[in-house]
Amino acid sequence: MKWQPGIIFRSKEEFKDAVTTYAVHTGVGLKLTKNDKSRVRFKCKEGCNWEIYAAPVKNQDTWEVRTIIDKHTCSREFNNRLLSAKWLGKRIESKVRENPNIQLKQIVAKTKEKWVVGISKDKAYRAKMHANTLLEGSVGEQYNMLNLYCAEILKSNPDSSVFLKFTWPPEFFNRLYMCFTSCRESFKVCRPIIGLDGFFLKGQYGGQLLTAIGRDPNDQMLPIAYAVVEVENKDSWSWFLSCLARDINHPNITYISDQQKVRLNFFI
Repeated sequence: MKWQPGIIFRSKEEFKDAVTTYAVHTGVGLKLTKNDKSRVRFKCKEGCNWEIYAAPVKNQDTWEVRTIIDKHTCSREFNNRLLSAKWLGKRIESKVRENPNIQLKQIVAKTKEKWVVGISKDKAYRAKMHANTLLEGSVGEQYNMLNLYCAEILKSNPDSSVFLKFTWPPEFFNRLYMCFTSCRESFKVCRPIIGLDGFFLKGQYGGQLLTAIGRDPNDQMLPIAYAVVEVENKDSWSWFLSCLARDINHPNITYISDQQKVRLNFFI
């Protein structure tokens, strides 16, 4: 970037991103000294006179560079404080798209190789999460679309059982139960044995996945129903099993649990 007074940026964020990119590529230790609605100022570390100042253009949404002292007398910085997880996430988006299972140590190594900057594994993790958000969308936004997802499931799979439970405030997702018609009907020709298990969900919001699995005539596993709940306890298991009992409607079922302390005979 060749800095000079009069350079126009579409927004304050674009200006800050450009300065961050400059600092990372050149290895200089800049710091943000002013950041408000009317001005943004970056200075180099103590002993160096480099400085840049930008302000909004009157009656416009753009920002303009007003002052620039483009001369460094400092040495290169290996640990650049301006390199944020958000900035890095944008730069590794293509890498994460090509290899969604890229390891954190690979991100750390690539950052060091390309920009000669050291980052922690924690920052590499947050950068990868931001890259995933850019590629797949926000996890929170996807949770907000659960109502639409359930409606689409019922539209494409008539007579399926879909229960979505919220807690207060109403927008907070609590539990989700699903049993597809095809799975429920297939279980009618299976042995009356159902295996129950629960698993941790790894992610930003966590939770537990509860499952009910049967065995078909070919001795293969048949998913019958599943539920996503906030935690694995007596209340969540009772809710899941009550929904399951209404769906299968079978008087003689053998349940095989994973040794959790849940009473299975409350509806038998």
